[in-house]
Amino acid sequence: MLPCFSQFTIVCSDLMAKVSLIIPTFNRPHLLPRCAESALRAGRDVEVVVVDDASSDGTASVCEGLRGIKYVRLERNQGVAGARNVGLLASTCDYVAFLDDDDLRLPDSLTHQLALLEAAPEAGFVAGAVLLADHDCVPTGEVAVPRALGGDLFWQVLELNLQLLPASVLVRRECFFEVGLFDQSIAGVDDWDMWTRIAEARPILVDERPVCVYRRATPESGQGSSALASHLRAAVRHQPRLLSLPRARAAPSRMRRAVRVSLKRRVADTLSWHAAEQLPRGALRFAAANFFAALRMSPLRAARPTHLRVLWRSAAARLNGRRELPPAANN
Repeated sequence: MLPCFSQFTIVCSDLMAKVSLIIPTFNRPHLLPRCAESALRAGRDVEVVVVDDASSDGTASVCEGLRGIKYVRLERNQGVAGARNVGLLASTCDYVAFLDDDDLRLPDSLTHQLALLEAAPEAGFVAGAVLLADHDCVPTGEVAVPRALGGDLFWQVLELNLQLLPASVLVRRECFFEVGLFDQSIAGVDDWDMWTRIAEARPILVDERPVCVYRRATPESGQGSSALASHLRAAVRHQPRLLSLPRARAAPSRMRRAVRVSLKRRVADTLSWHAAEQLPRGALRFAAANFFAALRMSPLRAARPTHLRVLWRSAAARLNGRRELPPAANN
């Protein structure tokens, strides 16, 4: 059954839009003006769809003051995946992008990605690089670049070896008719699930040009790395379902086992690193949660001497009053 929603359009552009950019939001009206402005500046032919996931605050009134958007309000909370699905149903363009309300699109980034995707009609989506930012969405100078050449990336996406943020991707709309909508039952990994299903069916384009600004969660932000650990554990739990996709099922069993082991090791590495990163900052609870999650995921990987040395240096940095990870920890 489709969710109930109402919508109204606010002074939309007269141009014939080619890209629908969907912004799900919930109880964060203070973030919307900056986010929506970045969306409108991302391309000349953009339809911006803000999906209000049954907010209980002033989100609707804030949206009334935003020019050039389509506003959709859900009558009950659907979660991010559900809000994205409603945005897809309410959108009208042949290409679709997504943007969380606390992230930003870079100027003309959709125009650039649209040109790439139009030049490769067989491709399912194009993924760009990401500028990493602090809690105030100020870029730190770090850039996350997809490590792939493009083409057949099914196994890399399935292995989580090609991390794709929703804000960095422009998708051909017809892909959703081919593989379906976002799965609302797998919160936190619904986007990875979608990219994997599309990558099974179509080649993927990868571009090194930054297209968005991603605000990273910190323990102080309220999101914290407990959410990161939860999402990574959810990925490990969900991967067997993706390994049952026809293309994966047809592959040799040793390949499926290798992909499974590789994901667990990658998750253990990530959790161990975040544990070490949090220790000097005094986030002991987050550090412990991440390290023990890494041990459960892959005991031998998490207990490698290199990981233990990093944790020891981080603990020493905490005792010495430093708040940053020692440089030697990067070795």
